[in-house]
Amino acid sequence: MTSLKTSVVGAVLAGGESRRLGRDKALLPWLGKALLLHPFEVLQEVVSEVVVVTVGGRSYGELGVPVIHDRFEGLGPLAGIHAALEWARSSPVFVVACDLPFVSVDLVEHVADWSAEQKPRASAGDQAWAHPRARVAVWKGRQQPLCGLYSASCREPLEERLRDGRLEAWRFLAEIDTASIPITPDLAFYRPDLLVNINSPRDLHQGIPAVAPEVSSS
Repeated sequence: MTSLKTSVVGAVLAGGESRRLGRDKALLPWLGKALLLHPFEVLQEVVSEVVVVTVGGRSYGELGVPVIHDRFEGLGPLAGIHAALEWARSSPVFVVACDLPFVSVDLVEHVADWSAEQKPRASAGDQAWAHPRARVAVWKGRQQPLCGLYSASCREPLEERLRDGRLEAWRFLAEIDTASIPITPDLAFYRPDLLVNINSPRDLHQGIPAVAPEVSSS
């Protein structure tokens, strides 16, 4: 029987230039460890294999995490999603940005909603999915393409966009039949900082929670 744990792989995107911070935000210390390790460890709780996607020249060897590099370097988040899908081959990928330190296991499972509708159709081959082809969180009325599940069938249209220089993530999501998953206060796991990202020194100092998001030890 297929499950989220065995059928989906995870990717933390860490290819940004971090201009406002003036340093690689993925390595910023956050509650005792590098920022990127927070979403990385959450994904490890949900899926069996997780990788960090970044630009050439970065290895994160000091963190002991597996790393792959963008093939279309310098083309933004879509390039990172594309690299993750290439690495995953026929498996779907759950993508999280490295600057989302408050993502939780419950959030990932809610957005992925690994039900019969999302499982690959064996009769159509590993690349074929039932609709939708992607599922992304919606936070305060805006789609969050860097917190979402992407089917293997997204790779080819992504590559076409990257080669053409069409880099708007929202346009890509509009083209591929995306399910938008609202993250609202009525959800049991909701917290007001759940999808807050770290973009500036002010965010870093003001966004530290009184209690760290929990990751189970099982």
